[in-house]
Amino acid sequence: MRANLTFVCRPYAVLFTLLLCLILVVSVFGQNPETEVVLTLAGDLYLGGPLEKILFSDPVYPFRYLQTFCQESDLFFANLETPISTRGEVYVEKTFTFRCAPPVVKTLKAGNLNVVSLANNHIMDYGPEALAETIALLEQHNIAHTGAGPNLAAARTPAILEKNGIRIAFLAYNNTLPLEFNATATRAGTAPGDSRYLTVDVKKARELADIVVVSFHWSAELLKERKAYQADLAKVAINAGAHLVVGHHPHVIQGVEVYKHGLIAYSLGNFIFASYSRKVQDGLILQVRLTPSGIKEAAFYPININNYQVHFQPQPYTGADAERVLQELQALSAPFNTTFQILSDRAVLHF
Repeated sequence: MRANLTFVCRPYAVLFTLLLCLILVVSVFGQNPETEVVLTLAGDLYLGGPLEKILFSDPVYPFRYLQTFCQESDLFFANLETPISTRGEVYVEKTFTFRCAPPVVKTLKAGNLNVVSLANNHIMDYGPEALAETIALLEQHNIAHTGAGPNLAAARTPAILEKNGIRIAFLAYNNTLPLEFNATATRAGTAPGDSRYLTVDVKKARELADIVVVSFHWSAELLKERKAYQADLAKVAINAGAHLVVGHHPHVIQGVEVYKHGLIAYSLGNFIFASYSRKVQDGLILQVRLTPSGIKEAAFYPININNYQVHFQPQPYTGADAERVLQELQALSAPFNTTFQILSDRAVLHF
């Protein structure tokens, strides 16, 4: 009788074991994947000059060939290298002074740009009044900003945005002349890229956010090799808790370095920049997939920014042109032991 009971119960034991295994498989593989945010970053943005009148009637004009980036990005960041204002007077005499009329803020909205750096060598071209109007316009149109303000404390305050349950803090610093553009405790201006400020600011931002992004306006125009101080500041930022460092100002691309848990893109070059130069032809758009624990993947897309060809409508490169720029990016990054997976139209890093 006992043997018969064992024989009868055994199928049920097997079924129970199979059911238990199925529950374990579902519990392990059926979990929701870690949430992600797609962050797109671009370089210098100037919407004045010969482009400005076009934007009054067609705000989306510069983004004609960039709609994929505009639509697929949860967050889109660039360096706004101009005040958007009718106020103020020339603050410091210099060769080039930039200013855009307030209606061009609609172009930022049209391109889905929702966070900008103001830490650069043009945002103060028309002084504190123009800066104040720029900030007011950005806030009126729900565009976050960081890197400049009515005083040093405001300039060092991060912009914090939340998407898909992930909080991302943005900080921005200016390492270019004139020094009069830098803010003080009582004077409006930009946040200076000082390592003492940087460490404190990044640590505070890291307490408030899952991810910290730091932007620098640095180096020298048309210089493709990074300067030593760029590496020093970038690594200070990452050591303090930043995940991503991006640079601009040279108007050309510089190399990329992976350091500890972070990524450094020393210069993305120009983005939408209303000027003509035979020396400025190639830029980069960086698209990063972020999770609460850090960077998952980074892809660099080369773009044609030669305005003699694209007329202020940057176009993603394909074919031989894309390969040319990506090979240059690989060569510029090789001294930092960075190796990309180069695909047809982008260079990819997996973390």
